[in-house]
Amino acid sequence: MKNRSYTLWIFAVLYAFVFVYLIPWTTLLGYEFVDIQNYLDRIIYLYAGGTESNYTGIQWILDEPLWKYIIVLIGYTFDDYRMALYLVSFIIVIGYSSFLFRRVEYTIGMILLLNPMSIDLFMAQIRSALAFSLLLIAYDLTSKRWATVVLILASFIHASMPLFIVIYFLLYHLNQQVESKKYYLIAIFSALAIALFIKFGLDPLLRFLGDRHAGYENVIEGGSIAYSIVWFMMAVVIATFATFDNEDERVLAGYAITMMSFFFFASLFGLFAQRYVALSMPLIIIAVGYLPKHFKQGTYVAFFAYNLLMFSYWL
Repeated sequence: MKNRSYTLWIFAVLYAFVFVYLIPWTTLLGYEFVDIQNYLDRIIYLYAGGTESNYTGIQWILDEPLWKYIIVLIGYTFDDYRMALYLVSFIIVIGYSSFLFRRVEYTIGMILLLNPMSIDLFMAQIRSALAFSLLLIAYDLTSKRWATVVLILASFIHASMPLFIVIYFLLYHLNQQVESKKYYLIAIFSALAIALFIKFGLDPLLRFLGDRHAGYENVIEGGSIAYSIVWFMMAVVIATFATFDNEDERVLAGYAITMMSFFFFASLFGLFAQRYVALSMPLIIIAVGYLPKHFKQGTYVAFFAYNLLMFSYWL
C-alpha cells in the first residue's frame, strides 16, 4: 500500500511538472490566458500600494479574502509573478491528478485529464481550480476537523465553493434515502433546479448582498447546446448502466451526473457553465470507470475522441 502511495505521488508530481512547465500552452495558443493577465495586473497594482474595498460580515466572505492574501504574498515574495502563478497551477494539477490516480489507472487519468477544459482551468482559472482542489483534498482527509478547515479555506478562495459543498452533502444524504436508479433521476432534476436558481435567483441575491459578482453571468456567452449535450448524454449513460462497490462511489457518480447535467441545462438558459464540468473533470473520469467493461471502454474511447475534437477547435 505504501509503495502504491509513493508511486501515486511520483506520477502526480511528474505529470504536473510536464503539464505546467514543459508544454508551452501560450505558445501553442498564440496568446496569453486572459485570466492570467488579470491576475498579473492585480498583483502589480496591490504591490504598488493599490487599495481595494474592505468588506465586513458576509460580504467579507464573498470577497474571497484568502485569494487576495495569496496575491499579495506573491507580490512581496516573488520577482517573477508569472512563475509564481505557474507554481499555483503546479500545486493544483498535483491535487487533481493525485485524487484521480487513486481511483483510475494512471494512463487513463493522464490522457483524459489532458483536455482543453482542464488546461484552461489549471493554467488560467487558477482561483477556482485551487479552491476546488482543496475540496478534493478535504474529501480524502480522515479527520473531520481538518476537512472542515480545508473546506472553509476553499470558500475563502472562491465564493462558489459553498455551492459545491452543499450539492455534495445533499447528494450524500439523498443516497442514504433513495436506493434505486431514482437517485440519479433526482440528481438530474437537481441540476435543473440549480440552473433555474442561477438563471433567475442568483443575481438578485448577489445584488441584495452587494456582491461584486452580480451580473457576471450576463456578460459571458453561454456554452452551445451541441457542446453541452455530449456531457448530458454521458451523464445519462452513467446513470443508466453504472454499478458500484460502495456508497462513496455512488455519491461520486451522482455528483458527476449533476455537474454534467447542469452544464446542459445551463446552456439551454444561455448561462456559461462549462467551468462546472471542468472543475468536476476527475469525478467524471472516475464515474465512467464504474460502467461495465464494454460500456467503460467505449465511453473512454468516445471521451478521448471528443477531447481531440475540442483540441482541433481550441488550438
